[in-house]
Amino acid sequence: MKTKPSSAFTLIELLIVIAIIAILASIALPAFIGVQRRAKQTKDLSNGKQIVIALRQFALDNNGEFPNKGYVFGKSYTDSSLTVLGATNTSNEAFQWLIPTYTQSEEIFAVPGSKWNSPGPDNKIDTTAAGETLKAGENGYGYTAGLQDTSNTLFPLVQDGWSTTVPNYVADTSLPGGVWSATKAVVIFPDGAGQVMTVDDKTNLTVLRPGGYAYSIWDLTHAASPDDWLATTNFLLNPLTPP
Repeated sequence: MKTKPSSAFTLIELLIVIAIIAILASIALPAFIGVQRRAKQTKDLSNGKQIVIALRQFALDNNGEFPNKGYVFGKSYTDSSLTVLGATNTSNEAFQWLIPTYTQSEEIFAVPGSKWNSPGPDNKIDTTAAGETLKAGENGYGYTAGLQDTSNTLFPLVQDGWSTTVPNYVADTSLPGGVWSATKAVVIFPDGAGQVMTVDDKTNLTVLRPGGYAYSIWDLTHAASPDDWLATTNFLLNPLTPP
């Protein structure tokens, strides 16, 4: 009597199938992670551009000036008692001028995955001086103060928040300023254009300037190259430290 050949997998065949699946997974996983990362950077870029659109609308109402005074609830931007932004201020204080007149949502101030905006926006807007608008942990973008809507269109206006050492990024994704592991930075310019820029670790993890200058795009000396750049009258403002 002839026995029917078995259609079941042998142990060796099963191990081969498992090995093939493992190899395919090891190839696919980095590609999947890369797609996720690019999607987050695209969202980051889109949010930053929306912020600059709001900043440009603000400038239309304020003689071309982007927010350059500390925010105080209930006061008009033209109030003479307001103080000019300085190195001790934060980007939250500049962006607070935009809500709710120029944007209704705090969501555009969130950089995907950034530790600056943890726990993230709750979309609660000030009705009193309690400080609900863009409080600590609701904004992940840095801001260059002292610019206008007619400023050099290569100047950095809005960018991913840096590490606690401005204007450097860090490789540790668990820290503020480490959202892209110090390899990329999203930068938006005064005209509303933006780029995902490559970070160069030869310049203290800062972005190189257009034109090939070996200086940071956030240089404030006003003398780093033959053309005028940001000056000491500009301030690089990080977000409020998350709670």
